[in-house]
Amino acid sequence: MNWLQRGFATLTGVDKSLAGLTSIVPPSLKSGAPRTRWIGFGWAILACAFATVVALTLRSMLDPANLVLLYLVAVVLVAVRFGHKPGILASFLAVLAFDVFLVPPYHSLTVADTQYLLTFAIMLMVALIISHLTANLRHQALIAHYRERRASALFDLSKDLSAALTNQQIADIGILHLEAMFLAKAALLFSDRHGTLHLPAIQSDPSRLPADAMLDIAQQAHDQQITFGLSDTPTADNVVYLPLRAPMHTRGVLVVVPENPGQLLLPEQERLLQTCAAQIALAVERVHYVEVAQAAMVAMESERLRNSLLSALSHDIRTPLTTIVGLSSALASGRALTDETRRELAESLQEDAIRLSNLVANLLDMAKLHAGAVKLNRQWQMLEEVVGSALSMLSRALAGRRVDVTLPSSLPLLDFDAVLMERVFCNLLDNAAKYTDSNSGIRIAAEIAGGDVQVAIEDNGPGVPAGMEEAIFAKFSRGEPESTRTGVGLGLSICRTILEAHGGRIWAENRSEGGARFVFTLPLGHPPADEAPDPPESPKVDFPL
Repeated sequence: MNWLQRGFATLTGVDKSLAGLTSIVPPSLKSGAPRTRWIGFGWAILACAFATVVALTLRSMLDPANLVLLYLVAVVLVAVRFGHKPGILASFLAVLAFDVFLVPPYHSLTVADTQYLLTFAIMLMVALIISHLTANLRHQALIAHYRERRASALFDLSKDLSAALTNQQIADIGILHLEAMFLAKAALLFSDRHGTLHLPAIQSDPSRLPADAMLDIAQQAHDQQITFGLSDTPTADNVVYLPLRAPMHTRGVLVVVPENPGQLLLPEQERLLQTCAAQIALAVERVHYVEVAQAAMVAMESERLRNSLLSALSHDIRTPLTTIVGLSSALASGRALTDETRRELAESLQEDAIRLSNLVANLLDMAKLHAGAVKLNRQWQMLEEVVGSALSMLSRALAGRRVDVTLPSSLPLLDFDAVLMERVFCNLLDNAAKYTDSNSGIRIAAEIAGGDVQVAIEDNGPGVPAGMEEAIFAKFSRGEPESTRTGVGLGLSICRTILEAHGGRIWAENRSEGGARFVFTLPLGHPPADEAPDPPESPKVDFPL
């Protein structure tokens, strides 16, 4: 019977391991609970009694050898439902009931035929084997169920951690899952760049860490990368300290205070806890390197903008300043100059001063717009007035070019800031003048499209470089990075910022016949009825500049 004893010992060990998994296995599946065991013994007695009643009913019709099967069925049912110990009791009760009620002389333990003793022995052995195999299958099913629940718990933890974006969220998710899985208090201590542990604010409840000395032990576990509190390194207070070891660095320490310390000493529970700690460590390291990558991207972008600004300013400010200094020196030298020469020097001086003023204005406008310091002075007014004002301001830059302005007669009043919209037209027209020949044409057209007014400014220049239709609206971005044309790449970015503040949008595209086309929209809104202007007699205005 050594094999039977070894089988019983194995099943007993399985019972103990399952009994410790209180947070994973439902209470109804804990075969090691005393109450469940006593209920199983009661059902073993009832099953054998029921089998005996049925056998007594069939005793006159069936041979006793066939009635043995009734008791074996009862043993199987008891072992499947309640485990091996109730199954053993059912096996002995089945043999006893069979002897007393089905073997002559009835109602006595004595037997008339000694051959029945062999029957009893074989019956008991078969019942015990069936009970053992059935109980073993039952426990294997319980173990499989536990493993399935453990895998599901790890999957849920991993899924929730994958969505965490900060250490605080990782702490919340980790504690929520760990306390449910292990019926324990848990705390996550994250280390800073100096290796010092810190407790997240959400875990500042003193009841979560009963003693300040736990922080010292946790720091020691972090520094030495040693796990304290499990079977290999037990602690006096039964608290578990697991370093959060990630592939690159140790990111902190997981502290677990179990309600039942013996539960975490089981091998399965130790592996589960260590797996959870590894998942949390990977999540913390992922968040750390995401923050590092974001900081690196911000630093790279800041450096790129700084270099672009310095490069543009060094060329576009130094050139007009040099010219202004030279021309002003010539005018102030006292040399005899003709009136025509003085006029030409004054015009050149004015032109460079205007260029420098526009550059500084763009820089200041961008700074104000992104700082939120500009408030829109919106009024209902005509778009034609802003277009005419912008053309007048750029009369020198557009000299020699033919500008066609086509506006519909049905164009209503629009609600916008005239100064800022004038800046939009100036930037777009100046951009068209830079990239076209002095004798080329520029067209300004507007139409009503849905609930917006759509304005287009077209030229016949080289067009927008392929793939840069959106990139040219970024700050310090230019269509020709190595171009000798003046500008720092802020004009289009300022236009987009102004139009978005008005509830519109802007985009660039190339014309099929050649050249670029910049289109922006402004909401129509609901202008006051009594201020509606009379439609112009001619929708087309020609500005030969």
